[in-house]
Amino acid sequence: MRLRVMLTIMTLWLCLPFLAFGEEAGGSDERVNRALLVGCDRFISQMDTVPSSANNVNLMAQALSGGTMELANLVTRPEGITTTSELAALMDETFAGADDNDVSYFYISTHGVWEEGTGSGGMMLLLSDGERESSVTARQLRRLFDGVPGKKVLLLDACHAGAMIGKGVNEHLSNIFAGSDYVVICSSGGAEESWFWSGDIDGERLAGAGYFSGALVRALSDEGGYGADDNRDGSITLTELRRYLLDNHGASTVRTYPENSDFALLTYDAAAYTGRGRDALIEGVTFEADVLSTEEPTVYFTYNVVRSVQVAYQLVYHRNGRWDFDNAQLIYDNNGQYSNYSIAGRTLSPGMKERAIVIERADAGSSGYVLLQLLTIERGMPAVVSSRVLCVPPDKGDPALSVEMKADFCPGAYEEMTFIVRHGIPCEMTVTIIDSEGKTVSRLASRQPTRPEHLSPSGTSFTWDGMRSNGDPAEEGAYRIKIKAYVGGETYELISDEFLLLALIG
Repeated sequence: MRLRVMLTIMTLWLCLPFLAFGEEAGGSDERVNRALLVGCDRFISQMDTVPSSANNVNLMAQALSGGTMELANLVTRPEGITTTSELAALMDETFAGADDNDVSYFYISTHGVWEEGTGSGGMMLLLSDGERESSVTARQLRRLFDGVPGKKVLLLDACHAGAMIGKGVNEHLSNIFAGSDYVVICSSGGAEESWFWSGDIDGERLAGAGYFSGALVRALSDEGGYGADDNRDGSITLTELRRYLLDNHGASTVRTYPENSDFALLTYDAAAYTGRGRDALIEGVTFEADVLSTEEPTVYFTYNVVRSVQVAYQLVYHRNGRWDFDNAQLIYDNNGQYSNYSIAGRTLSPGMKERAIVIERADAGSSGYVLLQLLTIERGMPAVVSSRVLCVPPDKGDPALSVEMKADFCPGAYEEMTFIVRHGIPCEMTVTIIDSEGKTVSRLASRQPTRPEHLSPSGTSFTWDGMRSNGDPAEEGAYRIKIKAYVGGETYELISDEFLLLALIG
């Protein structure tokens, strides 16, 4: 994770720790849910993140306790743990009695440490309380969870977390958690940092949280209006969650395994739900477009103010290969009068708002990426309610497309085909899988704007799970990747060499 100090907060925020509760439920064919949530904020080898991870744990506890989840057991350790044996003991306490029908949730917020060339199994999550520090590797974590029956849902909130599943990296890495009983959600790709924010209250750092955890809570909870539930059927699937997080969390690129799945991560009573998030201040944030023109780099968006609140917009520019939070531009919305300074007491009244913000450019016609974060400020407390990556392609230019991929993969062995499309400039892309006759088998992206994934050379990674667009498994055989990139009025096309989809033998 990486820590950014955004604002000085002048009010007190009390976070009450959640304790283990509930009785063990066993001997039933019905699904039983249990959750272990861990946060580490104090470190020896890395920067402290106090109190962001602890607050993340408390927010996640609220989210997973909501809806119709009915957790049989919830254990939280927001103050950190220091050894794998301590983690193993907590797992025994939390997941005792689990059987093949049950689901075990594990959330951890900490620093992630990984370097290219060390493989996916060596990616480390730090375990620390500021006095003692160790780590758990991806391979060790897999061995620990292999001893827990049923489905395991791992929510990994750390820098470089995607390396564990071989996604968002320059190398072709194995997925340590490949298998039918694992679902993994990573806050960032292997090459990316995972960002947190914090604020001071009367000189003491008490307020803070993670951008990823905030988006995750809004996706899964009543507070966020169960934002990830696209079809409003009361069930939030992995596919719905991934789509929501990619649209609403811009500071890093969320990675999941499997890439797509109808597995229900969370359920709630849709019939009883009012359609508005608990204590909602703003809802219905809609952007006119994610792709801007260099001639007129203006972003247009609308949102509905539910209750009077102060609103601000933070613009973070992508410079020198990373998000430049140190020089972010903060704009307060004072009833239409934009300023770099807050005007106390000026709030937006309820109702629909239409806004337009002109993006700064280093020089005329310059291209790149901008992260726009929409914040509400209530009683001095800022909260990110929406986050969007804006792509500004150049007016013209050859993206110099190339593809890096494996020679083969076997979906029957729970493998996926993850590949990188290299492109030298920001652009829009359509990516399809075609068969030996050139017919489309699956469309992975349709004029999708690129975003920073911090790969080197720059590129965008995609994953094909071996399924046709209609949901049927693709046949064994040779396939290729067809890419179209759009820059200005020009279209650039590339078709990859063949790769093989292998059938499971035995």
